[in-house]
Amino acid sequence: MLEERPILQVRGIRKRFGDRHALKGVSLELYPQEVLGIVGGSGSGKTTLLRILHLEEEAEGEYFLNVPGLEGRNLLALDRYQVPEVRRWLAMVYQDPSRGLRMDFASLTSVVEPLILKGERLYDALVAQGLEALELADFPLERAGSPPKELSQGQRQRVQIAKALAKKPLVILLDEPTTGLDLLVQATFLDTLRTLKRRLGLSMILVSHDLSVIRTVADRIVVLYEGEVVEEGLADQVLEDPQHPFTQELVGAKL
Repeated sequence: MLEERPILQVRGIRKRFGDRHALKGVSLELYPQEVLGIVGGSGSGKTTLLRILHLEEEAEGEYFLNVPGLEGRNLLALDRYQVPEVRRWLAMVYQDPSRGLRMDFASLTSVVEPLILKGERLYDALVAQGLEALELADFPLERAGSPPKELSQGQRQRVQIAKALAKKPLVILLDEPTTGLDLLVQATFLDTLRTLKRRLGLSMILVSHDLSVIRTVADRIVVLYEGEVVEEGLADQVLEDPQHPFTQELVGAKL
């Protein structure tokens, strides 16, 4: 896998909020059909990094996607009118579902929104593709007409996954998607992610403060500490032989 060319690459990402350095020269790569787990504590910069990857935050550094028309273009140097062109290759699953879903409308409406933006106007096609995405996300289809505000947190996250799948992106970005879920719901949600990765060959970046979540689905792990990458490698390598004291603390806490 690592012999392939990365589909996503960032180099020397720096971000400040006033006098605080949120990210201090972060570099990473994502390869085809890979799940990259980014783990760190509160204030490590992991969510800020994900927002930069989704072009929701400006930053210094370089950011590349290996897709037609964008090769060699630093996405952080684009103007705001060019951002939609890039975002069509990306899908975001937020920790707070209200940021990604229309909470008062049918869940199916949120799922098909990316299809409408792509130009699909045939009602039957929208419904068929939306229901297919919901089914892939293990969402109960009988609730497709229910608004997200009436769903459980776990079901809302599955609607977000379905919306991402309907978009058919190059990369899915997931920001703490299991926060607030009980252990059983969390386990079934992570099992869905594993299944989707295996069946569809998805490429994902999963951010979490919880190492047990990361280790369940990630092929490689990046450890962020105070805005810096302090350790990275294959998941088994990082978990079995952690080098940085912060990583050792994380692993020790889960033993």
